[in-house]
Amino acid sequence: MAAAVLVAVFAAGCTKDFDKINTDPTKINFGNIKASNMFEPIFFQTGARNQYYSWIWSNELVQVTAFTGGSTRQEHLYLVTDGNAQSAWDDYARRAADAHHMINLAIAQGDEFYHAVGLVMKCWQMAELVSIFGDIPYSEAFRYSEQRYPAFEPQEQVFGNVIRDLDSANVIFSRKPTSGYSSLDQMYNADTDKWRRFANSLKLRYLCRMSGTDDRYWDEIQAILDDAERFPVFRGNSDNAAVPFKGTDPYKSYWGEAETTKGVFQQHRLTQQLIKMTAELDSQGNAMYVDPRLVIWGVQTGGKWKGTVSGGNQVNRPSDDNGTSKPNFDILGAADLPGFLMEYSEILFIQAEGLLKGKLALPGKTVKGLYEEALSANMEKWAPYAAKLSKPFTVSKAEVGKYLSSALGSYDLAGTDGSLYDGKEEFLMSQKWLSLFWVGWETWHEWRRTEYPLLTIGEGTVYNDHELPTRFIYPSYTMSSNNANAVAALSRMGGANDMHLALDWSWKKLSGGHRRPYGAD
Repeated sequence: MAAAVLVAVFAAGCTKDFDKINTDPTKINFGNIKASNMFEPIFFQTGARNQYYSWIWSNELVQVTAFTGGSTRQEHLYLVTDGNAQSAWDDYARRAADAHHMINLAIAQGDEFYHAVGLVMKCWQMAELVSIFGDIPYSEAFRYSEQRYPAFEPQEQVFGNVIRDLDSANVIFSRKPTSGYSSLDQMYNADTDKWRRFANSLKLRYLCRMSGTDDRYWDEIQAILDDAERFPVFRGNSDNAAVPFKGTDPYKSYWGEAETTKGVFQQHRLTQQLIKMTAELDSQGNAMYVDPRLVIWGVQTGGKWKGTVSGGNQVNRPSDDNGTSKPNFDILGAADLPGFLMEYSEILFIQAEGLLKGKLALPGKTVKGLYEEALSANMEKWAPYAAKLSKPFTVSKAEVGKYLSSALGSYDLAGTDGSLYDGKEEFLMSQKWLSLFWVGWETWHEWRRTEYPLLTIGEGTVYNDHELPTRFIYPSYTMSSNNANAVAALSRMGGANDMHLALDWSWKKLSGGHRRPYGAD
């Protein structure tokens, strides 16, 4: 792969090859390649790693699954090592550097299409980095010959740069640049209209992430929604951004590359939290009604839908795990499962949230209507996989309607005794959280932003003092190689380099505490 020859130098040392590169920069051979040659490695690695991070990290941190079928992983107990942080830092930084190089090649070669695609790919990686770690370099990143020790920028500034670059991509795509290598783009087939909608939809995601810090972000969201010609966004599931995998190089998913066995995959168990939100059970644990997506996502092992205790006391693990349901390897671990990046339902949930909070004016639209459309779109996304089950079924409109009138999914029931949820906001944000299943880090990002659904922190979560990690730490190598700038960033963020430091847009930072801290009922 073309990207394999590239070396990312981020924050003056995101890779242990830094000293070697510094002493002999002539060894960096980028090769005589076209910008288009950069696309496939970045694109398919992004999709594959998004699958991995959803499985190993986001699902475990926010109680979708819990690795309780073995002792080799303890993410659900909030054990995150320096090596884990280093891996994530390097991973996104390398692909961001590759995208940065792709942009420079495209500019030099006059390739507007891959210039704009490179901007979208770079923005994706950088937005993940700032959302995972907090303040990071942006303007001075990947310019090693000019700036050996890049400054870390505040999160607001980083997101501002991301949004600026997405705006640039939007403008370039609006000119409908053609590509002589359209077959390389197996997501949109070089359809500039679809790429343009993806860029603007990502912009909505990041504006929403920052929306709690200042109402001007809602104003920017309003401006996008008011001008569909200038800022087109996703209009339906046909616009969804998902990396297609074929099971052959270089089109392998994480599962195709890792060749994870079913036994290892299902050492992760579905949790009580997920089962509670997707299955109505009687006092004996028998299902009275089940969310159609649960049947796609999971399998029973004891004849009932039972979830394990996430973050629980390890002494109780055998009884907690007895008969627990597991993720459905045949669907979620399939080599051809797409790498989900973003979908139409997220756009609808953003609109519904803004309308519910009185931040958006959307004539003719209601919160309930937007929610039901979002839910229907998410069900539609998962519907094809229902046909692949050992007992296939159809997710019909009638089935969706049944969910929307159930205690699990009824907007009208939210805030009443007939619902799990105490109010409309809790219901809406919890439903959005569910819709982000298997979409990378998004469940963790959204939970930190809203702290919905209300999670119960288990007594076994001793590795981070019974607090769900608020961020990943800066890796020790970065702290030593670019110490002055990293320390300045931590000082600006207001704390030590730990997983208790709240990011600027998080509920904890904005409210001063947690909705349900450890020990609360």
